Amino acid sequence: MTTTPNDPATALPGRPSIVDLATWQAARDELLVREKAHTREGDAIAAARRRLPMVELDGTIEVVGADGPVPFWDL
Repeated sequence: MTTTPNDPATALPGRPSIVDLATWQAARDELLVREKAHTREGDAIAAARRRLPMVELDGTIEVVGADGPVPFWDL
């Protein structure tokens, strides 16, 4: 396996630095905490969206389809 030297003078722009396994694991563990929090927040938002109250719909409202206006109920 080849490795890129961790020398700023020779490092490729936009590439992450080369670190030892312990440093990588610590960074990965921190990121995992953030990822799990992000997932929980997304799940909470989705649950709140599902709990939104419904609104009665007037099915006689027409929408324009490929064949012209169509009552919403006929869709």
